[in-house]
Amino acid sequence: MVLILGRRLNREDLGVRDSPATKRKVFEMDPKSLTGHEFFDFSSGSSHAENILQIFNEFRDSRLFTDVIICVEGKEFPCHRAVLSACSSYFRAMFCNDHRESREMLVEINGILAEAMECFLQYVYTG
Repeated sequence: MVLILGRRLNREDLGVRDSPATKRKVFEMDPKSLTGHEFFDFSSGSSHAENILQIFNEFRDSRLFTDVIICVEGKEFPCHRAVLSACSSYFRAMFCNDHRESREMLVEINGILAEAMECFLQYVYTG
């Protein structure tokens, strides 16, 4: 069995910006190690990012891999810094610079309603 993973490369160094190349890695897999799995389901195409966010939302609901708790009006929202930073320049500035919040597990945010934060997070994680 062969597993092929593709990765898009940015070729700006060659002056090619709109036509990224695809580099493939091929892995030989021992069929005996599959233990009953006949295939692996990898998402691709336009649904790829959507599927990843769906999994991150499930992780958030289960408090799995969450690395920050946003506290608004006493309500706690477990989140992933990477997801928040990817979707918001406010959180990117907070977590990617040398601010105190970039190191703390519990971050309190004032001036916003808990319901508004809940709606924002629902949008961030589900689009």
